[in-house]
Amino acid sequence: MRTVRFILYALCASALVGIGALVFMLKSHPTVEFPQPLQQKSANGLRTLFLGTSSMAWTDGQTTWLVDGFFSRQPLSKVALTRLNVDNSQVRAVAAAMFKRLNMPSVLGGIVVAHSHYDHSMDAPFLAKEYGAKVVGSESTSQIAKGQDLPSTQIEVLQGGGQVKFGEFEVRLIQSAHAPTGFTGGFNTKPVFLPAHALQFKEGISYSFVVSHPGLGPGPFALIQPSAGFVEGQNKGFSVKHVFLGMGGLGKLSYAYIENYWREMVLVPGATHVYLIHWDDFTQPLMKQGEPLALKPMPKLLDDFPRSLELLKMFSERDGVSLHVLNSWEMVYF
Repeated sequence: MRTVRFILYALCASALVGIGALVFMLKSHPTVEFPQPLQQKSANGLRTLFLGTSSMAWTDGQTTWLVDGFFSRQPLSKVALTRLNVDNSQVRAVAAAMFKRLNMPSVLGGIVVAHSHYDHSMDAPFLAKEYGAKVVGSESTSQIAKGQDLPSTQIEVLQGGGQVKFGEFEVRLIQSAHAPTGFTGGFNTKPVFLPAHALQFKEGISYSFVVSHPGLGPGPFALIQPSAGFVEGQNKGFSVKHVFLGMGGLGKLSYAYIENYWREMVLVPGATHVYLIHWDDFTQPLMKQGEPLALKPMPKLLDDFPRSLELLKMFSERDGVSLHVLNSWEMVYF
């Protein structure tokens, strides 16, 4: 009997140690040295504000539109153990700070959604209702919007890709791919009602966004790749100066994959400036008590941002491309 008790105690102790180690690893973030913030301003007013993950607010001083707009950023305990809902007060607070930094009225011309995972799509319908926007994306994303009772007049499905205009901005959606992680695939075929578990938000279709504006001449000037995936040849036939490059999960992938990703997303379109996005731990908030917070990388258990950053630095130096890690609330001018 004593032997059985000893074994049970030992098993319990081992389990507690294992759980403690797992919690520690999930709360341990690698350190990142950020470069000096970008300071240059443009005469034409074209700019974008980075807001963590692949959320970005774009404006030309006349029209403001969003990529994703994921501001709730629930803590890991909620993501893992509960069903998720939009954090209305947090989303409103981040949006208010966003419009203030952009020096723009609280109106959105549109929201393009990269794919239908919760960290891209969940807050978009709420933002659309609050600020008069249209949600643009896949059929899977439309099911999330329907689950939040967004009117059909504010939903536009571009399943295989297409173009949409927000004021003088033209945004082309190109069918792309998610990073090859364990969370890819699946479609939302029915409305996703909140609250919902994170895994109920199926990927649907992943897009790249190609941005044009007459203020910067004919042709596109920027490519946004929210996820660290690609379809070979997807960027042939156009060139851009700026690439916003998603990093989520990249550090756990092979050297060959990372180099091919760099080639397809940076070298093929001929970019000279690369800004890293979606590298951060999106279970950490953007604001606390009304004050903006800096971003933290994903825990090393889930990603290896220092490794992927080191490789991209090597590629950028080799190819003569400038590389910048965007922190939250950082503005890029064109």
